[in-house]
Amino acid sequence: MSRRSRQLGEEEKALWALVVRDVAPLRVIMPPSLPPVEVTAPVAGAVPPAGSPVRFARHFSPAIPPPSLPTEPAVRLLLATKLADSIGQRQPGMDDYSWRRFSQGGMRVDSRLDLHGMVAQDAFRRLMEFMDVAWRRGARCVEIITGLGSGEEGGILRRELPVWLERPEIRHRILGTTYPHAGNRGSVRVLLKRRKSK
Repeated sequence: MSRRSRQLGEEEKALWALVVRDVAPLRVIMPPSLPPVEVTAPVAGAVPPAGSPVRFARHFSPAIPPPSLPTEPAVRLLLATKLADSIGQRQPGMDDYSWRRFSQGGMRVDSRLDLHGMVAQDAFRRLMEFMDVAWRRGARCVEIITGLGSGEEGGILRRELPVWLERPEIRHRILGTTYPHAGNRGSVRVLLKRRKSK
């Protein structure tokens, strides 16, 4: 089906004239003209003899391969998966007794943060504030609840939490991380380093 071009009414024409009254056309910049090329007679021996096959390349392959496109989302998902696997693993600098006590639920949780149902940006901001306040108050063991989420990889908060905990602003304050229950990965317990008194 073809469309008929609609004609502008008088009011629309007046409005359009008002809109374009201060518009100046773009300047077209012409490239400088190339100098004339001198045609010279061919040099003897430069042209292949008649009857010899001349090869033309059908496909051009560049000498330097183009850079590959970054796979940011895939790399980020791989990083988040690797960091999620490190939760529940004993970190260097933690003694056996403290690790056993922490990982088996023997430490009292000083503070909890429930991120369940939040938008990722709000959850990130709340987490950073929570971790800063908990550390300043001298909390040792805190629990962060993200919820399980849906899908194979779980919700966005559950996937992003390990990445957020690796940020330099808070990573230096964390001694270890673990899941409070082996079958439930919807929350993470974080063991904070003791604050050095000044």
